[in-house]
Amino acid sequence: MHTFAKDTSRPRQRPSAPRRGRLSLSVAALLSIAALAAPASANGRFPAAGLIASHPSDPSRLMVRATYGLLSTHDGGAAWRWICEPVVGFGGNEDPMLAFLADGTIVAGVFDGLSASKNGGCDWSFAPGELMDRYVIDLSADREDPSRAVLVVSTGLGAGRFLTQLWETSDNADSWTKAGANLPEDFLAHTVDAAPSNRDRVYLSGRFGAPDYAGALQRTDDRGATWQRLDIQGSDDTRLPYIGAIDPADPDTVYVRLDGDPTDALLVSRDGGESFTTVFESKGDLLGFALSPDGASVIVGGPQDGIWRAPASSLEFEKISDVGARCLTWTAAALFACGDEFVDGFTVGRSTDEGESFEALLHLDGLCGPIECAPESGAASTCADLWGATELTIGSRQCGGTGSGGDAGAATGSGGGGSAAPPAPEPDGCGCKIGAPGAASIDAAAAPGGRSVIWLALSAAGALALARRRAHASAR
Repeated sequence: MHTFAKDTSRPRQRPSAPRRGRLSLSVAALLSIAALAAPASANGRFPAAGLIASHPSDPSRLMVRATYGLLSTHDGGAAWRWICEPVVGFGGNEDPMLAFLADGTIVAGVFDGLSASKNGGCDWSFAPGELMDRYVIDLSADREDPSRAVLVVSTGLGAGRFLTQLWETSDNADSWTKAGANLPEDFLAHTVDAAPSNRDRVYLSGRFGAPDYAGALQRTDDRGATWQRLDIQGSDDTRLPYIGAIDPADPDTVYVRLDGDPTDALLVSRDGGESFTTVFESKGDLLGFALSPDGASVIVGGPQDGIWRAPASSLEFEKISDVGARCLTWTAAALFACGDEFVDGFTVGRSTDEGESFEALLHLDGLCGPIECAPESGAASTCADLWGATELTIGSRQCGGTGSGGDAGAATGSGGGGSAAPPAPEPDGCGCKIGAPGAASIDAAAAPGGRSVIWLALSAAGALALARRRAHASAR
């Protein structure tokens, strides 16, 4: 299942220069102040979370993709550690798809291939053979058997043609096999998902080439041996289709988001992609989508729309929260959301009432430093030297003491946002256990106050940039 922070950002083409937008005079002035007093993020992007992946059998293990690397917790959000982008194999404006497999293997689809870690993020290696140097556009772990996963790769052939292939693993990414026939050369894929209740059924979404650039699903009922084209009315290169989820019990029910500008739409097909019905139209970017584990409820959200919920049987949506979700992930344990620290009161939040309220699991300044690994590991040798810039960017409060964020016991915010002050540093532990169980709930309608003018300026700039970045069809 995807959430739409592919930042559900996708389309995932090679990064290009962002579209130019106009800043108001007041925001521009604030940015000028910020430039004098605070660093930008390490890659020039505003610090934000865009995807949350959950271990299939250990709910205490989460991995968050952010604009400044990967963020990992092994204790349900009590403490968070940083994994730098280079050790994984990506950087710049790239937003890779992530997934946990059954044995804890973490896989990331990046421009240079399929990167995987077998030891919790300390070491990463690329899949060898034909997947090496192949652009992994999207990947998806099997819900029923997470030792299995599918991915789609695409290589440009020139003149608007692409070599697009489906690959699969059945052994926790120890090996990968090409599945079936190549896709048509004029088809540019964007997302992939396999039906949980029918292993032979796989969907790809994307668009065809000139002259119409029609958006479509490609469906296989024999694990890629043959493909059927299913056009999506109203979808083209200005309203690209991204798969949100497939019903866990019905392989014919598939949810698709049309990524438009300035608004998005959620569509559903109950006949395997033969026809679609529009069930939700947003005011802005629809960055979050989540289907409950039993398939009974659907939640969508975005910075301008807040969070909306509907029974899957009727798809009659009602607004339940003002949280401007940048991503949504629904597991058996809880619903997780990416938020705007300065508007929603958290960077990562958790809800146990299906999205009506959230408690903060991670604040922007809540990282405890780089992931703890053996000295000879890739992360230890690569990330330690890069931590300083990230620490300054997010004002991190490090384990066992204070970081550049200042006094570890100082409040991170005030007002109605519910952001509690971090506990004082423990003698042998972490003073940044921001989101420990029992943390104060965040009122969905409230916004934190007391932030510095620098971060307010960066938040304003980030909001404008995020409004122009499209949501990836992301977290499972």
